[in-house]
Amino acid sequence: MNSDSITLTKFSGLLRSGVAVPKAIQIIGGIPTNNPGLQYLLEVAIQSGAGVAAEIDVVADLCYQRDSSLERIKVAYAGPKSSSRLVIWLPVLTMLIAQLSGFELLGAIIQRPALALSVLLGIALLLAAKIVSSKLIARATPTESYSGYFLMAVALASGGGANLNKAQMLAFESHTKILGEEPSKSELLAMAEIANLVETTGARVSDLLKSQARNMQRENLTANELRIEQLSVRLMLPLGLAVLPAFVCLAVIPLMASMFGPK
Repeated sequence: MNSDSITLTKFSGLLRSGVAVPKAIQIIGGIPTNNPGLQYLLEVAIQSGAGVAAEIDVVADLCYQRDSSLERIKVAYAGPKSSSRLVIWLPVLTMLIAQLSGFELLGAIIQRPALALSVLLGIALLLAAKIVSSKLIARATPTESYSGYFLMAVALASGGGANLNKAQMLAFESHTKILGEEPSKSELLAMAEIANLVETTGARVSDLLKSQARNMQRENLTANELRIEQLSVRLMLPLGLAVLPAFVCLAVIPLMASMFGPK
């Protein structure tokens, strides 16, 4: 279990034992500033008052699932990133090994303009592969997302006794203040649908909000994992169309020329 979820579990335990929210925050070491999402939810909990232990348990589980998924994504992301670097440097390493092994590659390249052009073309192909690969990797980098946190904050505020309208207002203002932006349109739309459902059916708003918050975080994490899986396939394009021809231009052609060309 990660440190944030452990801290939140302790926090909910203190609330269940009757400790006031501000005092419980003080006992766990204050509100963490290195995690804006957690800071946002705890700030809402403080303003909501008592009675939010069950919601804090959900937040702890949310943090645990989110951080566990991000760790898996980082591991999966490291694979194609390292592979692309290795493959891009392979032609250069091959040239270096051949030169150290006694093949006069540098001499052949200097003496023959055609070989020099081949090397320049290979370098250009490697640079193109590196640029394209870097862009693909950057596009697939896991993004920090607090999707669903607004709904969770509304659940916290309503769990503390606030009516739904007041809970939404509190969560919205804190979201803008701490996270620096308004909740996403998808969250606001989900909030409106839940509010309408509660009004027409009398369903428990807290359960609906917590369930939807989990779903939105899960969707975001699944999208990150999908981008990483697609990255491995997309990297084959620059590696296949640029690195392999670069290998031929940088290593194979000069090596063959030094072996079988005129002495």
